[in-house]
Amino acid sequence: MPSRLCLIVESEPTERDFVKNILNREGFQTIETEDGIQALNLVQRLGDALDLIVSEIGMPDGDGVTFVCAVRESFSTLPIILMLKLAESAPTHSTTSFEFLQKPFVPADLQNAIANADKAMRIRKKAGASA
Repeated sequence: MPSRLCLIVESEPTERDFVKNILNREGFQTIETEDGIQALNLVQRLGDALDLIVSEIGMPDGDGVTFVCAVRESFSTLPIILMLKLAESAPTHSTTSFEFLQKPFVPADLQNAIANADKAMRIRKKAGASA
């Protein structure tokens, strides 16, 4: 089975490595960045080659919600998992198009979020095909 490609957007190197290790064990190749500006550039460059995005919401250079909403406009079915710290709240709009993962989490939590994001992506693709 060919590996899938995931973009990790996380400002903390230790948290980024934690997520990367889990994704690597799940068969993903990963590309990592620490901010939304670089992430948006990578998404624009990689486009449909991406299979998943795992992104924090609180970013030092800006708003993770703005980043993923910009991605969602161009890639409506791309699975996206948003990581939230305890003090952060989930966005109030279009929450059905993202999976949420509360930090701190264990590997099984991320594995479940990946499965849920994949399922939601299949549903969105099916709905788009029948529209």
